[in-house]
Amino acid sequence: MIEGLTVNEREHFLSLVTTEQRDFLETEVKRGRRTIFENAMREEKISAIKSVDIALEDDEKNVVDWMISDYIDFGLGNLEGRCACRRRLRYQFTVEHQKSGKKIQYGKEHLSTFLNIDVRDIDGVIHELDKFDFELDELLVKIQEDDYGYEHYEKIQDKSVVAKDILKHMELHIPLFDRQINRLKNLYKNQLEAILKKKRKAQLEIELKKHQQDKEQFEQLKRENKQIEDMLFAQRKDEFEKKNQENEYKKKQLLKNKVRNAKQMEALQELIGYGAKLEDVAYSLVLDGKHSAVEISKIIVTHMNVDKRISVGTLGRPYIYMDVLLALRTHVENGKLIMDESSNVDDCIFFVNPYPEEHIVDDKPKEKQGQQELALP
Repeated sequence: MIEGLTVNEREHFLSLVTTEQRDFLETEVKRGRRTIFENAMREEKISAIKSVDIALEDDEKNVVDWMISDYIDFGLGNLEGRCACRRRLRYQFTVEHQKSGKKIQYGKEHLSTFLNIDVRDIDGVIHELDKFDFELDELLVKIQEDDYGYEHYEKIQDKSVVAKDILKHMELHIPLFDRQINRLKNLYKNQLEAILKKKRKAQLEIELKKHQQDKEQFEQLKRENKQIEDMLFAQRKDEFEKKNQENEYKKKQLLKNKVRNAKQMEALQELIGYGAKLEDVAYSLVLDGKHSAVEISKIIVTHMNVDKRISVGTLGRPYIYMDVLLALRTHVENGKLIMDESSNVDDCIFFVNPYPEEHIVDDKPKEKQGQQELALP
């Protein structure tokens, strides 16, 4: 499966394609994003705008004159975007006044305030944009790997039924999406089954009218049926081998993760043996590549001498989750970590702060949180 590209990776891949391919991809990106932005702005709930961070002129306060014109996702743990309030962002939106040309950059929270809608509606827009960007990434990776998928088109016997969007990709020398390839596979399979059904019907007619058939025609029919059955068998064999390869890969990844986790637990147990506190253990797990507060809680519950109860609610989190969350937020407050904007009530995601020099110290006195001293079970 193709993983999503970063902004820099996507731009690098675009610089390597032909001019014709880039024109097609950028046109499709603009058309797709414009459709998503227009659908978001057409919602009846957006009836007024509210000035946020930047003052608006009187002739700039009509909601119909504003449009979301751009969006950038800088990726997990990256805060390269800027809101109009100067806050660093992962998700950066640009709204543009269609008459004056004024542009404002917002994060999702200030954008929801500007449009006077719930932030969950902005999350819905991000979800739709992520799906669209993933398809663009799929095409870019396939171009670099010279994986166009046209061989599936060549297998089709009746090419007159192939969809226009597939023919358009081939005309402009653009790879086929996985979903387009799946449609071609299904079409190929259906055509083979239709041929086989037709041949079987012909065979029945031959049996009913044996006196009208000679031996040569009968043998020819058998050869044709055998050819079709061989083609179907080859297809099933190919699917079976591919499934086996995927299973082998999963087994190797499972073993690799098991070995890595074992080494990680040895290091943690050594750390706890020196009397480390909960916030030290949680912070060391983030440094080791664990970003989910729920996952860190489960690791501590499994391998440390702490309260091992699990919540009976729908989230099923360890009781120690809130202690872990408070410990990690302490490191956020002192500038060592950042909490990713994708965090929610289900789970919170933490990364090492790449901009510690920009951290602002809060001088207000705070009540100290008690820290658990952990021990081996």
